Amino acid sequence: MKIIADENLNPLFINDLRDNGHEVISVREDWGGSSDYEVADLASRGSQILVTEDKDFGEMVFAYGHVKITVVFLRYSKAELQLVRRQLMEAIQYCTDQTDHFFITIARGKIRITRL
Repeated sequence: MKIIADENLNPLFINDLRDNGHEVISVREDWGGSSDYEVADLASRGSQILVTEDKDFGEMVFAYGHVKITVVFLRYSKAELQLVRRQLMEAIQYCTDQTDHFFITIARGKIRITRL
C-alpha cells in the first residue's frame, strides 16, 4: 500500500515511514504546488493512504463526500512530536490490515478512527 505524504507534512514523518519499509510518494518532492483536490485525486487511485497536517481534507471528506480515500490527519504540538511519530506507525499498520476507507485523526495523544 502506497502512502501519499502531503506537501505540508513534516519530513520526519516521511523518513519514519520510509525507514519502516513503506513506499511513500511525497507531494513536496514530486508534485509541489498541487491543489488539495489534485492530491486527493492522486490518493484515490488504488488503495493509497494520504497523510497530512492540512485540515482542509476533513472538509473534503465530510462536507463534500470525497470518501474514496483514507486520510491520516495529524495535529500536534512540538512537545508531542515523538508520540505522534509512534502513533502514525500504529495508524498506518491499522489501515494496511483493512479494506475500507477511514479518516484518522491523531491529536492530543489520541487516535480517532472514523470509517467512511
